[in-house]
Amino acid sequence: MLRPTITAAGLLAVSLTAVSAQAPNFVSPGDDFFAYANGDWLAATALPPGTERWTARNEINEVARRQVARLLDDAATAPAGSLARKVADFRAARLDTAAIEAKGIRPLAPLLDSIDLLRDKAGLTRYLGRSVIADVDPLNWGMYRSSHVLGLSVEPGIRGEPTPVAFLLQGGLGLPDREDYLSPDSAKVSLRAGYEQYVARLLALAGFGHGTERARAVLALEVALARTQASAEASAHDQNADSLWQRADFARRAPGMDWSAFFDAAGLAGQGSFGVWQPGAVTGLAALVGSRPLTVWKDYLRFHVLHDYAEVLPRGFAEAAEALGERRDAEAQGPRGAGGEAGGAPDRAQRALDATQAVLGDAVGHLYAERYFAPAQKARLQAIVANVIAAFRKRVEAASWMSPETRATALARLDAVYFGIGYPERWPDYSDLVVKADDPVGNLRRVRAWDYRRALARLGRPVERTEWWLPASRPAAILIFQQNAYNFPAALLQPPKFDPAASDAANYGAIGAIVGHEVSHFVDLLGMEWDAERRMRRWWTEGDLERFHIAAEPLMRQVAAYQPLPGMAVDAKATQIEDVADLAGLTAAFEAHRAALGRRQSDAAYVQQQDREFFLGFARSWRSRSSEAGLRAQLASDNHTPDQLRIATVRNLDAWYEAFDVTPGQRLYLEPRARVRVW
Repeated sequence: MLRPTITAAGLLAVSLTAVSAQAPNFVSPGDDFFAYANGDWLAATALPPGTERWTARNEINEVARRQVARLLDDAATAPAGSLARKVADFRAARLDTAAIEAKGIRPLAPLLDSIDLLRDKAGLTRYLGRSVIADVDPLNWGMYRSSHVLGLSVEPGIRGEPTPVAFLLQGGLGLPDREDYLSPDSAKVSLRAGYEQYVARLLALAGFGHGTERARAVLALEVALARTQASAEASAHDQNADSLWQRADFARRAPGMDWSAFFDAAGLAGQGSFGVWQPGAVTGLAALVGSRPLTVWKDYLRFHVLHDYAEVLPRGFAEAAEALGERRDAEAQGPRGAGGEAGGAPDRAQRALDATQAVLGDAVGHLYAERYFAPAQKARLQAIVANVIAAFRKRVEAASWMSPETRATALARLDAVYFGIGYPERWPDYSDLVVKADDPVGNLRRVRAWDYRRALARLGRPVERTEWWLPASRPAAILIFQQNAYNFPAALLQPPKFDPAASDAANYGAIGAIVGHEVSHFVDLLGMEWDAERRMRRWWTEGDLERFHIAAEPLMRQVAAYQPLPGMAVDAKATQIEDVADLAGLTAAFEAHRAALGRRQSDAAYVQQQDREFFLGFARSWRSRSSEAGLRAQLASDNHTPDQLRIATVRNLDAWYEAFDVTPGQRLYLEPRARVRVW
């Protein structure tokens, strides 16, 4: 029989109010395991000013930020030409405001001169081709718009193609979204007026006369581009990858420009087919190249050169760009950021640090891994990952609701998974990249060219299953279905998610449960759309789907009974996928933990002590504090159950009851028959 509804007066109330440092001594684990495990942390941790939610992930983000800052500070004394020095010089160039002011816009002269020399649409087409950069990524990161009129991404497609696909994506707008140009909403109208003033300001600062008239024409061209482009919602469909054009299709489907000249200039002369993510934008671009005056295009290009490099130009440019960004963010988010975060732009030092990580991510990641993530840590985690996957594989084998054919595909999918830990198996080679401490504009141009050459180098080569799409220094992770891969960078593998000083038991509970959670996604409601051959293809049957929902229903009822705030329950339908993954991950990690005990599994006292460490590691990995407003925002928008309740997953494992002597009458107690098994 299920226990009564858990409300703010029970499980969650303790976690949202001040809990003394002695919480583990007076809070029963069977009543509030979150407070029992995290009482000391809750007592010592207040919400930072201006925030409404603070989690273990926020802690790790802050630690990683400080680590990278120290890394870059130390890199300044590295030998000239070394990877560390290149990273340090990139940041230093952005911080040398005196040199930036002294140079003015002279570093942009080659680009602006090349625009001045354009005499016809053929020259314009070649310029647009030379300007293509690799700043989009539709399938991995959902980056659907380029800073240039078209952006290139070379990455695995959705049909198991043996080689990566060359995707072309729309771009060329200075504002973030087509609706910023097209919406009649008064706030958007005001934003466009401010943007037009910004265009005029940058052109005037660069010495171009008649700025107001030029800006009006530039905005009109961008509005016309926006009308041809796909919405953010339409762009977000992975099936857009199926829009494959052969070279001959461009002249027929997008007349108005010489596509052979464009592709030759873009270094794509030998590419026979492209994934055209937003066909209307390509057709519209060509039509506008053919129809709009060359003079307007030249002003458009001049402005975008200034806009693209504004951060590393003299103060007038940088401040104008910053003001536009603040106005744009205010229009999008209101006075406070999403999730209740306080507003306020970062200072120049932080912007330089952020830009260095964004632009030279893999280089920073290489340095980060060398300093903060020893090979022994990677090996230890790889063993945990292998053991958790093996344990989850057994769960799949035993899943009675799966048909034999579906189970066979699921097992093949698990066998094909690459779970990358810490850092890539092979680092990118930056030896040919030139970085100068006195040339921020040139540095950006050279890094963009290096990134573009790297993208082109993927063409025609087999899909590399172990390729990474995240730098090791970024505290994030990514599941890549079309590559059967998962990247888990070193920066995220820090306490309380992974603690090198902690026991294996604690780490199985923390990082092991996360690994199990993510691995389960390869074969669950998310992964059922992708098979072991990297093809987007539903391999579950309707019967599998029906039986899965029947198996998951008790867990949904369990979660739906949670009321983090009076009268405000968790939407179990919205969180179902993640709740099932939490249970799958915790179960697989626990079984892997037990198997790792080896011969000592016969020592009852030792096993209980190790099990305690396992479950405490799990609960501490999800420590968090929220205000009421922050919790309301999370309940309204997040597809995960709040952290304070995610740890209640433990109530479905028999071993948790034995480890902490949980008995009937305690708030989290479930009768054995009510404890849920899905996988």
